[in-house]
Amino acid sequence: MAASRPARTPKDERQEQVRARIVEAARELFETKGAAGLSIRAIAARAGLPAMTLYSYFPNKMAIVRALWSLAFDPLFAQMHAIEAAEPEPKARLRKVAQAYVDYWLSHPDRYRIVYTIEDRRESGQDQWFIEETDVIAAHMRFGQLIAAARGDPQGDDRIRAEALICALTGVAHMLIGVSEYPWRSSDRYVEAILAGFC
Repeated sequence: MAASRPARTPKDERQEQVRARIVEAARELFETKGAAGLSIRAIAARAGLPAMTLYSYFPNKMAIVRALWSLAFDPLFAQMHAIEAAEPEPKARLRKVAQAYVDYWLSHPDRYRIVYTIEDRRESGQDQWFIEETDVIAAHMRFGQLIAAARGDPQGDDRIRAEALICALTGVAHMLIGVSEYPWRSSDRYVEAILAGFC
């Protein structure tokens, strides 16, 4: 029998609300001022809190940025998982998941910028990298199994091709978001061209 979780207290709920307020303030600041606007003082002011209070919820600014990254990745990975589970045909499954990956970033360019324009760093020697403390790598590496299945090896896991595909798909999102003045074709044309080289 699974252990039951302790009941959430009003204090827990208040703390979660304050954390959410801090993260939302950081997101708004990033959207209006970019990475340079993400100081503890500015985030605290935007959240309506004393600067020192933030340290009760996040040990440093990087921890707030990592919370923003998780908020950006969580819906993407949920969407990719749902598409993967719904499509039985391996090549169509790979195509749909790859397209969803690109389209998610195109639909949420501010999330893309938060994730891909702020470099991770460790505040102390004991800190882990974001990719070490989350399942973000495992979620991305699902592409390895999708590629292997599309190539006729459903038990395989093609990591190098997965890494190459992630680079290519992220590059499509990057160019369509970052160089929007160029007359790019629709994202599905690029996804189809990329996947032609994989299976």
